[in-house]
Order: sequence, then C-alpha cells, then structure tokens
Amino acid sequence: MTPETPASVVGQDSQPVTESPGTGGSRLAAAQGWLHERTDSSLGRLVLLWFRRYFEASRNSGSAATTYITLSVFPTALVIIAIFNLAKGDENAFADRLISHMNLNGSTASLVHDLFGTTANNLVAASVTIVIGFLLWGLSIGQQYQDIYARAWRIHVGTAADQVRFTIWFFAFTGVVALLTVSASGLRTGGWLALLPVWIAGSMVFWLWTPRFLLHRAISLRSLLPGALLATFVLGGTIATSPLWIGPTLDQNGKAFGAFGVVIALVAYILIAVTISMVCAVFGPVWAEWRQGENDRKG
Repeated sequence: MTPETPASVVGQDSQPVTESPGTGGSRLAAAQGWLHERTDSSLGRLVLLWFRRYFEASRNSGSAATTYITLSVFPTALVIIAIFNLAKGDENAFADRLISHMNLNGSTASLVHDLFGTTANNLVAASVTIVIGFLLWGLSIGQQYQDIYARAWRIHVGTAADQVRFTIWFFAFTGVVALLTVSASGLRTGGWLALLPVWIAGSMVFWLWTPRFLLHRAISLRSLLPGALLATFVLGGTIATSPLWIGPTLDQNGKAFGAFGVVIALVAYILIAVTISMVCAVFGPVWAEWRQGENDRKG
C-alpha cells in the first residue's frame, strides 16, 4: 500500500509547493517597514503631524459647520445678491451665475432657476428667514472656527462678549461668500488675468483676518501666513475647478432626483469647501512645529 502524499506539499502537475510559515508575518513587517520609511522622511513627518493635529482640533466640526452655513450663511448671501441685483433690474442673477459657472443646461438649469431665481421677488420673507437662521445657527459658525483655531494653536480664548465678535465675522463671511458667488463666473468668462490678483489678495486678507480676529490677536500675522496661503490657493483651486466635478454631479442629480438632488449636491460641495478650510486652519501651527522639529534634528 503506497502511503498518501500530503496535499499540502503537492501542487498542480505534482510540483511541490513550499510556503514559509512566516510569510504572513514577513509581509506585515515589510508593510510596516515601508510605512516607517515614508513617515520617517521630512515630508512624511509633516503630513503625519498635520493629520493628527486636524483630527485633534476638528472634532467633527466640518459637518456641523456645513449644516449651519447651509441654513444661515447661504440664504443670507442669496438675499444680499438679490438686493444688489434687484437695483440693477436683474432678479435672476444668482441662478444665472450658478448655471453659467457650473455649465448647467436643460432640466437642471430650469430647476436651479426655480430654486434660486425667485429670491428677489420674496425679499421680505427671505429677510425673516435670515433673522431666524442667524439667531439659531449663524452665531455658532464663528464659535466653531474660533474653537478649531484655538485647539490647533493650543491656546484658550473666548468670553461672553465674543457673541459680538461672532456676529461681525458672520456678516463678513457672508459678504465674502456673496462676492465669490458673483465673481466666480466673471473670472472664467473674461478679464480673469486682471481680476485674479485682486481675488487672491482679498482671499489672503480674509484668511489672515479670520484667525487674528477670532483669537483676539493672540497669534501674529507672520505665524498665520502659511495657513492663509494654503487656504487661498486650495480653496481657490476648488472653486475654479468645480465646474469639472460638481457641475456634472448637479446635472446627474437634477435629472435623477429633481430639486432634492440639486440641493444635496450643493450641500456636498459646501461640506468639501468647509472641510478644506478647516484642514488649512490647522496648518499654521503644524508648519511652525514641523520646522522647529526639523531644525532640532539637524542641530
């Protein structure tokens, strides 16, 4: 009787198959070694520190801020645009600019006109909505940004009088959103070479002023500069390229789900922009800490 050959050592065509018992462990060790090599580089340490600081400071603030901005800042910006353009006899200015900037057409363009094109005709009702939205959600937005900046810089700020500070920041932020909405399509249609430096300078001023104002001038402008630069160019790039990725999504959602789909896509767009702004908000202290750490290594 011929003894059976163990199946574990016989492969196809009777070729022996050898598998080291430590293969799984060696692969895990190799993966860990690869990750260690990447994170032990200068850039790797910066990225790791950046993400760790963001998750420590944000505490899921992006989702809450998106909700509050959608319910308060966005309606207020719509009314500001409507009032400005009503004086010029253009009641559908916001809808037209959104359609133009996102390259929308057909049924989706009609839905956008129906959603946003009648704001100027209902300014009284819209103004009441602004007051309610500001009182319920608007003040919380400034506090959320103050908290994320304070946690990122690891300082303690905030008094009862900051409600006035949050009010000022809310309307400044809303004005910036309205201005960006109006100017975004203009940058693409003509004269963008002349307007782009102005747009960049304005964005830089806002992202320097925001943490400086909310943190009671506790951090110097020089220290805030890296985060402001990053926010200016990353958010600017997001807005500039939005017709390439959010535009088609708006079209598809509008055709599939109607007005609900358009609103959901716009909320997702706001969430992406808010998250980017908060990721950039923590970059200033991360950059300072990373540079100090790299200098200590060289020393």
